Amino acid sequence: MQANVQHGGEQPGEDPKDMRAIFVQTLLSKRSEAISGRASSGIEEEWTEDEEHYQSIDDANRAYQNANQLFRGRKAAITGQSPSVSGPSRSVVFLNITRPYTDAASARVADMLLPTDDRAWEIKPTPLPKLSPSQLTQLATSMGMADPAEAQAQIEANQAQAKQAATKMQQAIEDPLVESNWHGEVRQVIEDAARIGSGVLKGPFPIQRTQRMVRRDPVTQMTAVVRVDSIQPGSKRIDPWNFFPDAACGENLHNGSHTWEREYIGKRQIKMMLSDPSYDRNELLAALREGPARTRQGTEAVYRASDDEYEMWIFYGHCAGDQLRTVGVELDEGDEDRVPTMAVLINDRLVKATQSPVENGEFPYDILAWQRRPGMPWGMGISRQIRTVQRMLNGSTRAMMDNSGLSAAPQIVIGNGITPEDGRHSISPGKVWRANSEADVQDVRAAFSAFVVPSVQTELMNIINFCLKMAEDTTGMPAMLQGIRGDAPNTLGGMQMQNNNATSVLRRLAKRFDDYLTRPHIQRYFDWMMSYSDDESIKGDFEIDVRASSALVERDAQQQFLMSLLQVAKDPVYELDPAKLAAELCKGQRLDPKNFQLDEQQKAQRAQLPPDPVAIAKAKLLEAQTRKVESDRSGTDMKTLYSGVQTAQVLATNPGVAPLADELAQSVGVEDQNGGTIVPQLAEAAMTQPEPVSVPSSTDPLTPTSPALGFQDGIETPEADGLQ
Repeated sequence: MQANVQHGGEQPGEDPKDMRAIFVQTLLSKRSEAISGRASSGIEEEWTEDEEHYQSIDDANRAYQNANQLFRGRKAAITGQSPSVSGPSRSVVFLNITRPYTDAASARVADMLLPTDDRAWEIKPTPLPKLSPSQLTQLATSMGMADPAEAQAQIEANQAQAKQAATKMQQAIEDPLVESNWHGEVRQVIEDAARIGSGVLKGPFPIQRTQRMVRRDPVTQMTAVVRVDSIQPGSKRIDPWNFFPDAACGENLHNGSHTWEREYIGKRQIKMMLSDPSYDRNELLAALREGPARTRQGTEAVYRASDDEYEMWIFYGHCAGDQLRTVGVELDEGDEDRVPTMAVLINDRLVKATQSPVENGEFPYDILAWQRRPGMPWGMGISRQIRTVQRMLNGSTRAMMDNSGLSAAPQIVIGNGITPEDGRHSISPGKVWRANSEADVQDVRAAFSAFVVPSVQTELMNIINFCLKMAEDTTGMPAMLQGIRGDAPNTLGGMQMQNNNATSVLRRLAKRFDDYLTRPHIQRYFDWMMSYSDDESIKGDFEIDVRASSALVERDAQQQFLMSLLQVAKDPVYELDPAKLAAELCKGQRLDPKNFQLDEQQKAQRAQLPPDPVAIAKAKLLEAQTRKVESDRSGTDMKTLYSGVQTAQVLATNPGVAPLADELAQSVGVEDQNGGTIVPQLAEAAMTQPEPVSVPSSTDPLTPTSPALGFQDGIETPEADGLQ
């Protein structure tokens, strides 16, 4: 007791029950502030309207939605107006375009941001720059090394070790995400954000997971199934209707002082809590004896809890250390103020109070806002963006239906003194009418008149088409995202242009997905592993690289370019890997490339196979054809050079034929790039050639050019021929 007094516990004479009651009342007052703060912000009324339009409900047809009584009561509770139950005087048709636009947007975003073969984040070691020689020398001296090269080798070894540890950390984080069905939970968060503007994801929070393993007794060889229970982190989607942040948090819920989460549970879940020593057993039993509380706190969610379910509230915030000690929380020395706390209340009974599993006190919640709202953590979704267009469409459609009903049958006017034989003034086939003596007409045909209401279907249809076009503009979700080509030209360039324009909204949302959900969520998992993991090899100085979401959005637009690269990947000049290109193409089509790639054993077997003789023959044939083409080209070049030299020599001796040669060259397509004549240039080039070897005027051996040379002049008789 003396220790509690020193730490600010209960003072002498104070009843621990009273201190516990004070702590519970403090929590309940914070909960009331969070509930009233969200209700007074007006967001709940907008959520209700968005939910109603998604369900094809408005004020005109609310009384006829018998399948969904929840919205009828919620609207009356918020606005204080009860739905009218009188008969309809006009059409109440609801031509719902909110649901398809919302579903198309959420499906498209989830399809791009949640691939089955990739992730939107990566764990990397912090970069270590390459040191200068002077820095290496200083580092080597500090490490007791004589050679700076040893210090550089040590740095490179540390980098390799850090990369390996980062890979293990990434696998350690990915494992609980897979166990929590990360893709399924985040997909629901995206659907909530598209429908009402906000989606809430919780994690990491402790979950007890049960693993079953088969063990064999080494003596008896008998096998037995062993259950191993462990506490692991997990993530799950939270219904935004069940989440209440601090009203003073602004646009970021982590700027508030506390958060509240509501959850409905049954007796079975409470009985399972009895086996957990972290819960107060006496309070759980008292809640079971009381039964579910009949007083519900806060606006109910779309899911209506039954009367047999208990309302459980989960609190995350900071509390004073002396208050936590009064409820049995063990704290270290110095923990007095702003202790991160997690508390659980059932029937307003404190059944659990402990320190928050996140040591830095950060709330384990993230809100994905489809489109941000100034000053609020909640966003604006597709239902809200398209709300005005939906009302315009409903009004014009109902007017067209009303006009169709009025113009389908004529209006009958009956004069005085005309009475029906059956006594009922209604038009029916074969009916008999009588003209009385006091009738004001002599001709009974003048007593009946029919008037047809004009039909304005064309004008109303133009308004409907205008509404459908405005739906694309107001939501930023063009028809292409719903599988409709739209107005883009049916060409490759036109389709690429339309795809780039259509994905601009998705790129913005992908960045918000990275900044407001992926990065803080994975960062908390990283902190969890650094604090609670027993594997020291995964810990290190790492950073979270959230870069894949934007790249995943661009992946579809890159498919055409990757196809063109695949065509030239066989050319070694480009230094491209066809296998990696094929893997990226598979990912773009949302296929796992591992299903098509060879495994290591198949690669080893293929490497041991002898070369294919057909492939070798084709390679040799291609090589021979290549050599022949090069030889033919060399011969053609030589002939061209020789012909040019001969032409130049002729022009040098007879310049008068130069104009004729120019015309001949131009007729076959030769052009002078400098604007001058062609042939004189050849002649000039020929005149600059070396002096030709003198040729004797006569090479006849019988008539030598000089008597001194004799008859052997001009005859080649090498000594190898044996002739002198």
